[in-house]
Amino acid sequence: MGYQLGPSNCVPLTGFIFFLCLLTFVNVPETTLSQDTSRLLGYPTWHPPIKGNDYNKSDSALLFSSLLMAITCYLAARWTAYLPSTRKLQTYFISDDSAPVSAYYFNRLLVLYNFNTMITLFALLIFDAGKFWVALGMIHNTTEFVVLVLIGSGGRLKNINFYGILLCYIILVYCGTLFIDWPYDAVFFKFQGLCFDYALMITFIRIYFNTKYELKHGDGAERIPLTNEEANPDDHLHDQQYGFVHHPCQLLILVFASAFHNVGNLIATVSIEDLLPSILSVLTYAITYPVYMYYVYVDTHSTSNYPTKRIYLPSTPGWKKFVIATISICCALLTVRLGAFLQARQDHQSHYNLNVNVVSY
Repeated sequence: MGYQLGPSNCVPLTGFIFFLCLLTFVNVPETTLSQDTSRLLGYPTWHPPIKGNDYNKSDSALLFSSLLMAITCYLAARWTAYLPSTRKLQTYFISDDSAPVSAYYFNRLLVLYNFNTMITLFALLIFDAGKFWVALGMIHNTTEFVVLVLIGSGGRLKNINFYGILLCYIILVYCGTLFIDWPYDAVFFKFQGLCFDYALMITFIRIYFNTKYELKHGDGAERIPLTNEEANPDDHLHDQQYGFVHHPCQLLILVFASAFHNVGNLIATVSIEDLLPSILSVLTYAITYPVYMYYVYVDTHSTSNYPTKRIYLPSTPGWKKFVIATISICCALLTVRLGAFLQARQDHQSHYNLNVNVVSY
């Protein structure tokens, strides 16, 4: 009999890992970072003066990423303007014993996710990252929160308390960044955003493997259509007009996009004082979000070897939600800790060079 993971061992284990992550922050030296000011408004920003700063390069990277996101967002909005024209193009979320839910609104939400992120990215050109920018910047994380809740609700927002919870989250994050002083306001905002980024990646990975398992070993293995009507052979007449995807391989597009976004987050932690990491981090947006829109294209323009494309959402009881949330928080904590470590090392090197210069003088 194989060993199975359950709440009795997963919950204490993740709690212990979380405790270890907190211990890594013991004796973290305070940073002496100064704040740069916004070019246009003169407000303090969430980064120090950039070494070798070249606005020609950084603005070009921001504009390029924003423009590419805008173009793909427009195309995806057209692809999702109407419900799929044939049954074989439709995708359904299958969750426990609930009725199948069309993935149409999930695709529309991905388009909104791209659009909101594009706004926050383009706003950096005007305001730069800081307290003034956060009113726009937080809509990116808010949309990620909505995506997670939509998936956790089986593809449909059913909880009437959701909008109240969403409003509380928005007010909490905004007030936190408003009243916390530098640099902890930037750390707080970055940390809560990282939690959603990692949770989204974990969720997409779980969906892919669960769908793959169900199609191979569950009811999908028998290729039973969702309804008898959807099994009508007239849909096969349209197969040659569209692409063909080996379902559920298209879900790997979501996994890649969410993982690559976290790569961009890690690049940004290398140094907040150097130009190259900030440019590379911005350019990851030019890949991540067009890739999300590519998933929308594949999902709305491809048939599969099944009567309908079915995405089997994994069962997520309360203890699994706790484990996923804790793992996401731990990953965010370790990312922040990595940034603190690298910044402390840079501060130490700067002080060492300063002392050497003083002695030499």
